[in-house]
Amino acid sequence: MTETISQINENDTSIFSCLHCKLSPISKATGSATFTLNDSLCTCLLNGPGELRQQQDAINRLQVDITFQARPGNNNTNSTSTKDKLIEQWLETLVRSTVLMEYYPRSQINIVMYEEQNLSGEATILACLCNTLCLTMLDANLPMKYAFAAVPIVQHPTKGLLSLPKTKDELASTSYFVFVFEITLNDILATHASGDFDMKILEQAISIAQPIARQIFQFYRQELEKRLT
Repeated sequence: MTETISQINENDTSIFSCLHCKLSPISKATGSATFTLNDSLCTCLLNGPGELRQQQDAINRLQVDITFQARPGNNNTNSTSTKDKLIEQWLETLVRSTVLMEYYPRSQINIVMYEEQNLSGEATILACLCNTLCLTMLDANLPMKYAFAAVPIVQHPTKGLLSLPKTKDELASTSYFVFVFEITLNDILATHASGDFDMKILEQAISIAQPIARQIFQFYRQELEKRLT
């Protein structure tokens, strides 16, 4: 059986049609952004760095406080609460691995992320959250080692691997990957996967995701340039 590979949904030559963002939508925050990926929309606001209020064992390093709020209407079950905590931990890891922490001893930043809309699935919303977070950090002018971009890839039962999947394709998929790339070498910074797959599929998914990440970084640059003009 021949594996079908689709690098960009609907054979588009550009992914920009499914990406939208707004920088600094919340004026009172140090940095903020909204980001849309297909049918998922997230908002993030960041305040700080500021003085560490509680003198804890983290006194000599930056304290990162992230709160994720799922969209209204989600059932507040134990499983949902656990998933939200895992998302917070995933996002906190990205912040700690990209911000130049030594610049802010005895300081803290507070980040709140909102899932405004998610008609797709876990892969798209997780990638959407990661990209919203990065844009917010850039909007706040935090000193970073590198920017990052997340790309969702799903394995559709008949269409093969799809990047930035449409809602109907993601909901019909059997497994998914979310790859987070850093901008300097376009290397993988973090990975999340779910479902059944082998190493060959994983390698194919990575090869599809890398050029998509480059286009997302180009999208970041264009949006930041708009803010400066």
